[in-house]
Amino acid sequence: MHRRRIGFPLRVAKRLRSSLKPVARNLSASTDSTTGTCSRIAALVRIPFTSIILLLGLVSTASAQVYTNVAFDAGIDAMWFGNGAAVADYDMDGDLDLYLVSYQNHDPLNPRTWNRLYRNRGDGRFDDVTAEAGVRADSLPALRSKLFGNKFAAAWGDYDNDGDPDLLLTNVGPEILYRNNGDGTFTDVADLAGIQVPNAQADEAENAGATWFDHNLDGFLDLYISSWTGVNRFYENNGDGTFTDISEITQLNLDVRSWMSLPIDINRDGRPDLYLANDFGPNMLFLNRGHREFEDATEAYGLGDGGESMGLAWGDATGDGLPEMYVTNNAVGERILNSFFIGSNTLPWQETAADLRIDHTDWAWGTELFDGDNDGDLDLFVVNGAFLEPNTPNRYFRNRLVEGGSFVFEDASAASQTDGRAESHGLLVFDREDDGDLDLLVTNWGEPLYFYNNPGSGRQWVKFELEGVQTNRDGFGARLDVFTEGGHYTRENDGVDFLGQSIQPVHVGLGTHTVVDSVLVSWPGGSVERWSDLPTKQTHLLREGEGALLATSQEELPDAVLPRRSLAAFPNPARDVVWVNSEADEAGPITIEFFDMTGRRVWQGSGLRNSPIRIDLSGLPLGVYAIKETDTHSGAVTTRLIVRSR
Repeated sequence: MHRRRIGFPLRVAKRLRSSLKPVARNLSASTDSTTGTCSRIAALVRIPFTSIILLLGLVSTASAQVYTNVAFDAGIDAMWFGNGAAVADYDMDGDLDLYLVSYQNHDPLNPRTWNRLYRNRGDGRFDDVTAEAGVRADSLPALRSKLFGNKFAAAWGDYDNDGDPDLLLTNVGPEILYRNNGDGTFTDVADLAGIQVPNAQADEAENAGATWFDHNLDGFLDLYISSWTGVNRFYENNGDGTFTDISEITQLNLDVRSWMSLPIDINRDGRPDLYLANDFGPNMLFLNRGHREFEDATEAYGLGDGGESMGLAWGDATGDGLPEMYVTNNAVGERILNSFFIGSNTLPWQETAADLRIDHTDWAWGTELFDGDNDGDLDLFVVNGAFLEPNTPNRYFRNRLVEGGSFVFEDASAASQTDGRAESHGLLVFDREDDGDLDLLVTNWGEPLYFYNNPGSGRQWVKFELEGVQTNRDGFGARLDVFTEGGHYTRENDGVDFLGQSIQPVHVGLGTHTVVDSVLVSWPGGSVERWSDLPTKQTHLLREGEGALLATSQEELPDAVLPRRSLAAFPNPARDVVWVNSEADEAGPITIEFFDMTGRRVWQGSGLRNSPIRIDLSGLPLGVYAIKETDTHSGAVTTRLIVRSR
């Protein structure tokens, strides 16, 4: 692939970046002509009569992308007993490198137990550079083996803001913080940094996920460590290479069997909040009130879940500018199912996984919302498996929002050939060869990993690399609103996966659009900048302070800058239940009516804007219905069609 950069070749610029402070990076990619869907369909869709027959057929399946397992060709098939996985450009040469964790105690005579750092050659193939980089993690004490392993997560984060990514590993026993020396090697500074518990060498707590985020907005990444058998720990970055333990001060020193945490600004006040996925008890949401104060808002938002939760995914799957939350649970014997919470401006959020048919994916672990076919909407991938539930397939659900004009997921697991049946735990989604198509890496316990190459869709894409200046260097916590002619795509930059955290460009599929009219970046803390007229099929470096400043907070933005969608219904087609949500800048009373195709009113109810309404369709015949929303105050009317199907 041809690569170019304004001013410097890409690889040279990456190496000189900390001193030269380059302004922008454009990576030319394939210039193949594009085919695919038309512009993104907003939540308000008027379906033409010619589409009704198609909808009655449960939305016909488009030809699926067929993925290929390229683990051997990529040079990473030696990795067995996989757990956490994460990517970052550790050597600053312009491509994404890969760190993989083996869950077993390190055995020098058994290479399958080794952690591995793979350096990307630049063409999607990798070289094992673990030994020369000094990141084998082979000095860990051989404590007794645990049920879910002894080595867990890998989390990349530039905690010292020197321009290159550092690496945090969680374990049974001491944690490891590998500081990047900038020359291809790393040094373990966990003790010097102050992130160890007393007598860490003998500590047998099973520490799971690790999350970098800037809780106090001072520009330095803080660290939250989740523990499956011990107490969660919270470390505040002092800005000098050391950390202060604020677990007790913040009252986030919780013993709740957490697998992972996710930093999300759920109330849009500019401060990152924290959501915990807990096993054997309800999940928890804590609002960041500043000054090391966190408020439990789980009940208010309705996000307790109550299952045996493992993985979390966060993203705007409905296309209304508000992110959704997907939670994976242990669903053995139909006991506990996954949850899908619809983002809303009013509380509580509504859970809709069963209505969308994404509630049961067996014993689920890692999950991610991502645009696998570059059509502009977010698809869903879930990995699963356990010794109590062998031979269960991983699941790939394609979002049909753009193709069908309605929010519904289609199971494409078998058609895409991503339905591997190993005992899978970790999932990593990234663009290994920088061609704009997101590939899937799945870590397995009893066999080599799966590395699924995305064959591509021919559609347009764009990627954005974020660089904070006043805010944290990695841009963790930033929100992007990308605008094309007729399209609006919202993406969040947290980098967090199940047992992993990555530093990689934010990816946006664009369908057939060839120009990004503008992209708005809402940095942590609330300032909003805009970049305009950006070409697609490239990666753009967006450096804080170099865009046009629109506002110092989200509240200052003019209403026209971030337009709101109108009337949404999901799933569509629906079976027995449909959710109707009317989005607007201000809440207010509305009337909702359902009409059949003869014009006869078959249902009527009322509600409030920005608050999803659950409607029981079980008493209605199969067929097409029109939804009519009337604003009680103004009399304004909005309509759309839905289908009730088997």
